Amino acid sequence: MKEKNGYTILLSLVGVASIVYMIREWHSIALFAIAPILFLIVLLDLFPVRLLSGEEYSGSLVGFLILALAFGYNPAILGIVISTIISYTRKKNFDIRQMNLFRICSALGKSVISIYLSYQVMEALNPFSTYIQAGLGALVFSLVYMLLLAGASTTIIGTPFLNDMVLKLKELIVPVLLCTIIVPHFLRHISLGNIVYETVYVLLFLLLIIFLSHGFIRQLQIRMKSSEEFIRLSELRISQRNEGHGKNTGILCQYMLELLAYPKKRRTDLVNYTTLHDIGKSLLPMEILTKRGALSLTEEKEYQSHATESSNIIYAISGDKKAAAWVLHHHERYDGKGFPSGLKGQDIPYESRIIALCNHLEHLLSSHSDNVDVLHQLQRLSGKVLDPKLIQRITLEIIIALRQLVITKPLLEGSDLIDSELPSVDEHKEMSGFTGGTVLLKYKDHHSLQEMEDIHLKNQLGPLAEHALRVSENFYEVIQSNQKTFEAHFYPENNWVAIVLTDITPALEYREQLHQSTMRSYKDVIETLSKSKIDICLEQQEIEEHLGSPLANMDIMTKSDVSSGRSLVMEYIPEELKINQPKKLMHIKLAVSEGVTNLIKHAAHGKLSVYSKPNVLQIYITDHGSGIPIHELPKMILISGYSSKRSLGKGFALMYTSADRIMVHTSSKGTSILLEFDVLLEEAG
Repeated sequence: MKEKNGYTILLSLVGVASIVYMIREWHSIALFAIAPILFLIVLLDLFPVRLLSGEEYSGSLVGFLILALAFGYNPAILGIVISTIISYTRKKNFDIRQMNLFRICSALGKSVISIYLSYQVMEALNPFSTYIQAGLGALVFSLVYMLLLAGASTTIIGTPFLNDMVLKLKELIVPVLLCTIIVPHFLRHISLGNIVYETVYVLLFLLLIIFLSHGFIRQLQIRMKSSEEFIRLSELRISQRNEGHGKNTGILCQYMLELLAYPKKRRTDLVNYTTLHDIGKSLLPMEILTKRGALSLTEEKEYQSHATESSNIIYAISGDKKAAAWVLHHHERYDGKGFPSGLKGQDIPYESRIIALCNHLEHLLSSHSDNVDVLHQLQRLSGKVLDPKLIQRITLEIIIALRQLVITKPLLEGSDLIDSELPSVDEHKEMSGFTGGTVLLKYKDHHSLQEMEDIHLKNQLGPLAEHALRVSENFYEVIQSNQKTFEAHFYPENNWVAIVLTDITPALEYREQLHQSTMRSYKDVIETLSKSKIDICLEQQEIEEHLGSPLANMDIMTKSDVSSGRSLVMEYIPEELKINQPKKLMHIKLAVSEGVTNLIKHAAHGKLSVYSKPNVLQIYITDHGSGIPIHELPKMILISGYSSKRSLGKGFALMYTSADRIMVHTSSKGTSILLEFDVLLEEAG
């Protein structure tokens, strides 16, 4: 990316020459007469119209043509000089420190050449109507300026000269129509001495167009900002280090689309969807997103589902199947080893390849401070992960420019873009004291594991090793065979796979023993604190054996099931109790409501069942969530109003207060709570 080249230097020289020319011809300009038109030009440059392509159109061309046709070539040049300076400083937020004289002169050169050719055409058409003069003058100016600008883009960033030419030609309609309508009308009234009146009239007309344009653009910006903020909050949920990834990726995409000459009318959508490309991660379990170390193969598959989830969300938002497909395939690899569909090369949607490039770029810029290193890393990914044609467009100068665009935070070492190393056998042997032993296997084909005695284990290792050869990536998986549990790590080489197989059965048994010991301790403590009101069950079977006769049950899925569950339980409450014991009835309703609410809040779905035993009503609530921290229960019993975000909080405290007895079993597979009410006993008493 070379800003100063022969072409741009020539344009800047034309700009400098025009300034010198203006200084020499200053005395020939009637400043007082053209002041209203110069004022009009300044206002139009301060408040430009945004076109469909994203380009800005100031409308100042109207002023240039009025000056050229009514007052001559020199005033038009003065208007262009003022317009160029105002427009450039506005884009730089009027910060003088950001002023670049070379760019100002280059932009001025393009405008001066355009107005010169336009003026020559209008002079040649002098015998014809001013409508024809204004229309063709606007067409020539806009067309020449567009071609000169395309030349600058080609020489600076390598954009094809005719890129987006059809859309740009369509956009010429706007300035041509405006000039054809406004300029002749203005010129007619100037001759009558109404220049100030006409300036105000034209200004109000154009400001109305600008106002409508800004309203539309503002809605687009609000939508974009909403997307950026939503994805930022999702990223912050995972880790502060991830915050800003979506926004930065969108910024990089916007730059790359210009570099790649992507059609402008589709750019806004692609940038939006690039910003949201990882939104599906918000639906993944936190233990997957925050796990230290490598994911198992099963966990990896669950992680990979975020691409599908992101695609579904994009489709739900936009209804655009193509956009959903762009996001769906942004983790495909150019060599066909990506996910979710294993697409290869040009079969991957072009937009997905662009999103993938921007995604990797953002990670590399965040994890590598050396721009040369970033470029080398990208080149390593070329043809394997990323499209080589896209990589060819990126130079060191572009990497430097991109780094200035994004706000980067250093990532943890060993990101998902950096290959992990094969651990030594000694490192695995160190674990053998805590495990059942470690063996190192070498797999080349299905004959490599023939000597293994455990056939079931061998049949599981073979396909996984073949998968490692196929994807050429390290991974591990947990395997069960003959009442033992193994952790198998796969490290593919050129044509073979190193398998580090560790028997983790003793570790799991020890963990279970430790859990049971902890549960027994809490069982005794909680039983004492609650005066035998709460019974912590080590196995769910203890609760199920205590259940009486089943009466009814229902699935719990949504918040509406809270009232439905309450109504279901009320069907089995004796009428005498409803009339004579309103306090007891309130306790039952409250306990059911809190139990179902906590289920929905912490586990998403489960079941409510009603049982009965002599003189006892039983409410049995089960879920398949991640369990509750038992260590919080003593605090809730001892401390009034105690609540914790990780526990059942005040909900359990209310159930504890309302029920006569509670039985609880919890584990990583879910939670079961049995609430018992001595309904008939009290009624009989």
